[in-house]
Amino acid sequence: MPAVSPSVTASASSSTRRKPICLTLVASPSGRPPAERALPKSPRISPRNDLMENLAHSHPVDARAADDQARYRPRLHFAPQRNWMNDPNGLVYFAGEYHLFYQYNPYGDQWGHMSWGHAVSQDLVTWEELAVAIPEQAGEMIFSGSIIVDWDNVSGLGVGGEPPLLAYYTGFDAVADIQRQCLAYSHDRGRTFSFYAGNPVIDLGMAHFRDPKVFWHAPSSAWVMVVALSREHKVQFYRSTNLLDWSLTGSFGPAGATSGQWECPDLMLVPLQNDPLQTRWVLKVDVDAAFVGGGSGAQYFVGKFDGFSFIVDRDSADGDTVDFGPDFYAAISWGELPSEQPGPLWIGWMSNHQTGRFYPTQPWRGAQSLPRTLFVFEEAGRWKLGQRPVASAAKLFEAPQRGVVGDLTVASGPTKGSFHASVSLTVTEGASETMVLVAGDEVLLSIRYEREPGLIFNRNDHGDIPEGSLTFETVTAYPTEGRIAIELFFDSCLVDIFVDGGKRVYSCCVFPEAPAFARVALEQ
Repeated sequence: MPAVSPSVTASASSSTRRKPICLTLVASPSGRPPAERALPKSPRISPRNDLMENLAHSHPVDARAADDQARYRPRLHFAPQRNWMNDPNGLVYFAGEYHLFYQYNPYGDQWGHMSWGHAVSQDLVTWEELAVAIPEQAGEMIFSGSIIVDWDNVSGLGVGGEPPLLAYYTGFDAVADIQRQCLAYSHDRGRTFSFYAGNPVIDLGMAHFRDPKVFWHAPSSAWVMVVALSREHKVQFYRSTNLLDWSLTGSFGPAGATSGQWECPDLMLVPLQNDPLQTRWVLKVDVDAAFVGGGSGAQYFVGKFDGFSFIVDRDSADGDTVDFGPDFYAAISWGELPSEQPGPLWIGWMSNHQTGRFYPTQPWRGAQSLPRTLFVFEEAGRWKLGQRPVASAAKLFEAPQRGVVGDLTVASGPTKGSFHASVSLTVTEGASETMVLVAGDEVLLSIRYEREPGLIFNRNDHGDIPEGSLTFETVTAYPTEGRIAIELFFDSCLVDIFVDGGKRVYSCCVFPEAPAFARVALEQ
C-alpha cells in the first residue's frame, strides 16, 4: 500500500492565508518562500473530440423562464439541459461568480462516465451551464470533490500572478478498482483544468476511499482535507501547508448510521441561530442506503475540531438526520463566500440512488436543491442543525393563489410553475391537521403531527412510475408548543419544505401526471 507523502513544515511567513478583497485577481506579495520543490510539467486535460463537439458551447439557463420543451423542468432549481447529474462538487465563489460543479454523464441519462459538469451564477438562481470542466480520462472516472482558491500560490501551480483554482477529486480506476485522491488546476476561472503531474496526492490502494473536501483552518494555519473510508464508516483528516503533500492526522467513526457506505463528508463551522458570533463544528456525512425512510440520506455530528481531529459532543455521538425527505444527498458547502452572503451555504442533489433513475424527466435527469444557509440551535439539551432557503431564491417564488371561503385549500399554483405556501398546523389534544399537496385527485405528499411519535411525513405513489418507487415515510420526534409553521416551495417537480424556520427539512420530488394545478390544503 503506497504511503501518504510526508507533510511540509510551514515557515513563520507561511502561517497566514491572504485573500484579496478586490476581484482583479492580482495577488499581493505574501512574503512566502518559493515552492520547496520543482514542479513537474502537468498534462493539459484533453477531452475527447466528440465530447467537446457536443458540449463546448454554453447553455444559458434562465431560472425565471418557463421551459415547455422538457417535462417537469424546474424554474428556480438548477438542472442540466440534458443527461444525468448527481452530487454537487467544487462549490466556490470566485471572481464574482458562484461556481457549481457536479457529477455528470455527458453521454446519457443514467449514471456512468462520471465527469465534472459546470454552471455559474451571480445570484444563486439564474445559472449558465458551461462546457464539461473535467471529463473522464482514459479509464479513470472523475468522482466527487471540492475546489479551493490558492490565493498565495503555495502550490506553485499559479501563473501570471493570478491565483489558480485547485480541484481535489477522487479518481476511480475501474480496471484496478482503486479510488485515489487527485488534483487538477485551472487558470481560467474553472472553464478548463490541467491534471497535476504528481497525481495521485493520496493513494491508500483502496477500492472505497473518496470525496475529498478541502478547506483552510486558520487557527492551526494549514489546509485540511476530510475524506471518507466508505465501507469502514470512517472520515479521515489530512493536513497540508503546500496543498500538494498531505499527512494523516486523525479519523472519526464508525458512529451513527452505518447501514450503508459513507460518502461526501463536509466539516463546517456553523453559527448559532440566535447568536451568530458563537459557532459549533458540524461534521456531515452521507449514508448511501438503508437510512432515511429506508433509502439514502445524510447525518451529522456536532463537536470540536482543532485542525487535526474531530471530537464529537457526547450528546451528538449517535448522530442526527440532516433532511427527512427522500431526495437530499451529497450536500457540500461553498467556499470563499462574499461578505454579503451569510454562511455556511450549501446545496444538495435532489434525488437518490435508489429511485432517482426512475424519475420521468427528459432529456435531463437530476436537479439540485435550493441553496440553503445553515445554523445550529438547541433542542432538548443537544445541538441541532437547521437550514433556511437562501433569500435570493426564496423571494422569486410566486405568491400562491388562495382558496375561497369555506375551502380548506390554502395555496395553489400551476404544476409547470413555482409557488410558495405558508401553512400553520394547530396542535390540539396532541394532534394536528394534515397538510397535503394535491394534484387532481392524487395526494402527492402529506405532513401531520402526533405527540407520539411526532412529525409524520409521507410521499405517496402517483403518476406513471413503477409501483412502490415513490412510497416513502419518515417519523421524527419534535417538541412543539401548539403551532407548527410550514413553508413549502413548489417548483414543477421539486418540493422543499421547511418546518419552523428550518428546524426540520423535507426535500422530495413529485410527478403529477396530468393536472394543470397543484394545491396545498389542510385536512382534519
